[in-house]
Amino acid sequence: MKKILLILIIALSIDIILSNLVLKKTRYWENVAWEKKWWRVPSKIYHHDLLPNTDQFEIWGGKIKQRLITNSIGFRDKEKRIINKVNPEKKRILLIGDSFIEGSGLNYKDTLAGQLESQLGIKFEILNSAVGSYSPSIYYKKTKYYIDEGFKFDQALVFLDVSDIYDEMFIKFDDEGNILTYEETKNRPLPKKIFYSVGRFLRDNSTIFRFLNILSDRTELTKNYIKLKIKTSKDLNTGFFETKRDDVMFHRMTHIDRGFWTFDEDKFNEVKIGLLQSEKYLKKLFELLKENNIESTLIVYPWPTQIFYGDEYHEIYWKNFSKKYEINFLSVYDKFQKENKRDFIFNNFIYGDIHWNSNGTSLVKDKVLETLKF
Repeated sequence: MKKILLILIIALSIDIILSNLVLKKTRYWENVAWEKKWWRVPSKIYHHDLLPNTDQFEIWGGKIKQRLITNSIGFRDKEKRIINKVNPEKKRILLIGDSFIEGSGLNYKDTLAGQLESQLGIKFEILNSAVGSYSPSIYYKKTKYYIDEGFKFDQALVFLDVSDIYDEMFIKFDDEGNILTYEETKNRPLPKKIFYSVGRFLRDNSTIFRFLNILSDRTELTKNYIKLKIKTSKDLNTGFFETKRDDVMFHRMTHIDRGFWTFDEDKFNEVKIGLLQSEKYLKKLFELLKENNIESTLIVYPWPTQIFYGDEYHEIYWKNFSKKYEINFLSVYDKFQKENKRDFIFNNFIYGDIHWNSNGTSLVKDKVLETLKF
């Protein structure tokens, strides 16, 4: 037994040495999906953020390669550039939101910020503060931080996502009201931390373990697809082999659990804590904007789930909220209402995903430009 263990240790040591001296320098070692996204960082003030002056290609959604550039204050932008606290030449429009507004899966020119800039850029500077997985408490904390730092904005567009209410339930605060980062809220036991750390080390330094991880990942993807295909075939009442890939992807786009609360009463009751906390911080956000003479609008939009199943809560809930607190409100739901819902969803959202593609983003841009005065 001791000899076998000794042989395994020697073999693993040789594997690690050869991997680091030779194989790591070849393109076969590359796996962008595993690379640590060091430009996505925790924030002690507002949970998480993007590093300033970043220019990176990152894999999004497991398959889409997007270029991510940030300016001097860490906002996604078309190029690295210095953002002064005041822009005397142009009025500023601040975009506030989550992954939809950051532009997940899209290069900058196709994002909402990029499309607005292409039409308003002569007179307006578009600043995009949005980052994936943001929610109302983060919107408030981040906006307040930049206002307190002396940055001036003329107008703010606040995009409230369906998932924001769900995300808000998991935001935690310390005794002084500061948002705790993800790492600070994790309570992972020490043995588990060691296990994951050793696993990552072996994956990144051993050819054998790297191969096993790749095999595991691909097996998991295949297994998940088969499970989703089985579920889709049951819902459609068709045979497994008769169910096409488009059917599976459409099911995936319209059956995201976090979107069900807008038309399911039980799910709605489950997220009431998130709704109350969202109300609290949205109210604080719009009060902050008003105090600083920043014109503001609350904007809501549907996921494929809402397009397909309808929405009994999200749109009307925030419309009433805006009326109660005298907040300018804009819904883009009308832009997403078509008779052929399946074709419309495929044409305006990333295939197999809930986020807009460039066409869907253009619909939102058109509605904003048609309704708001710039």
